[in-house]
Amino acid sequence: MLIRHKLTLLFTAIVLAIQLAFTSFVYTFYSVYRQQGFTVRLLGKARLFGRVMISRHSREGVPDRALNATDLQTLTEEHITIFDQQGRVIFTNQLPTYVQKEAQFIPALTRDSTLQFTINRNEGAGILYLDQGQRYPIFVTGYDRLGHAKQQNLFTILLVANLGGFLLILVAGWYFAGRFLRPLANMVNSVRAVQPVSDDHLRLRLNEGNQTDEIAQLAMTFNQLLTQLRTTFENQRQFVSHASHELRTPLTTVLGTLETSHQYDTDPADYRASMEIAMRELTKLVGLTNSLLKLATTSDGSLAMTPVRLDECVMTAIGQVKRKRTGCSVSFQFGQLPDDDFFVVTGNEILLTTALQNIIDNACKYSQQPVQVNLFTLPDEALHQISVTDQGVGIPSADLPHIFEPLYRGRNADKAEGFGVGLAITKQIVQRHRGTISLASHPTTGTTVTIDLPALNVKSTIIY
Repeated sequence: MLIRHKLTLLFTAIVLAIQLAFTSFVYTFYSVYRQQGFTVRLLGKARLFGRVMISRHSREGVPDRALNATDLQTLTEEHITIFDQQGRVIFTNQLPTYVQKEAQFIPALTRDSTLQFTINRNEGAGILYLDQGQRYPIFVTGYDRLGHAKQQNLFTILLVANLGGFLLILVAGWYFAGRFLRPLANMVNSVRAVQPVSDDHLRLRLNEGNQTDEIAQLAMTFNQLLTQLRTTFENQRQFVSHASHELRTPLTTVLGTLETSHQYDTDPADYRASMEIAMRELTKLVGLTNSLLKLATTSDGSLAMTPVRLDECVMTAIGQVKRKRTGCSVSFQFGQLPDDDFFVVTGNEILLTTALQNIIDNACKYSQQPVQVNLFTLPDEALHQISVTDQGVGIPSADLPHIFEPLYRGRNADKAEGFGVGLAITKQIVQRHRGTISLASHPTTGTTVTIDLPALNVKSTIIY
């Protein structure tokens, strides 16, 4: 079922329920009001007949008693019955069967001064009339023709009003639901108008309307998603292009070397030289392939996360870099220590060590001066921060926006070994650990890479 239909039905049901509840209240209130008014008339008629039929022989007599004009009006199907103290009928204008039904209510009058009852469709009232110390039960019944006619008219009016209101509510609900959902319909039409399997889907942008309500926020979120997807696809194209180029270059070199050796080399020494060139290029190819596999592994969400000592990861990474680059000098210093004296984060020790190794290795690769590694905590922000500073060739400002892209290498890094994958791997690892990485560089002063990772509070737990 469409949302428009659901909203229309829900809106109609809610308003109709409120309308029916209000209608029931009005009808019930009028019914009680009519009954009370007619009962007052019946009681007045009973007192009138008590004065006329019983007290007319007293010394005061009728002339001394005031009569209301309404008391003289005759009720529809009016019936009066007067009993004496022994329950015998003094006066009646009813049939005996009707009188017998009224006589059943005499015991109730001994407990209450007035009584209300119903016989067939007639409503009745009874009183104990007191005259010269004697109590006389008087019963008056009648049919409230005018009151019932008004009540029936009110019922008809309310019924017609409810039916008309139901139709108006249904139409209004349908109209306003469609009006409020029109931006969503426009979004659907805009998306459907784009040709399938094309880049137009990624170039599409929805109308964001007033940029404040929920539909506008949905459009804004969808546009942001499209922007991210487009960026991802463009990065993917660039990655495939760079990867193809990086893979094609060593493969072409190997193939050319082997073909030349196969056609022209006759001396074993020449064969050996050609094989060394081919092996060197294949080693580069294997290294590039491993780097690409590691890049894919870092985006895998199945790795386990546990409490990790960040200082141990830094020292392990420094040791690995020193074994690889024996001439590199790396100094490691602690800044402000956390309260528990442990730099602990939640993460994967192997991935964190790999990320730190990539940063430190790059610093040693492009700098002949000592590399400075600092580790300290930011207690106000609940972060552990690692900074790696070198005094190398730096990075041109034009290359900084692309430095974390896979297989991208700076303009001044052509002569250095590598494939441009290390920083991309490091960024993915840091992001997987809910951290941030930033890079500040100048071609003459060197580069500083800063990594912030959320700190884990382990006051009650010591990790060895």
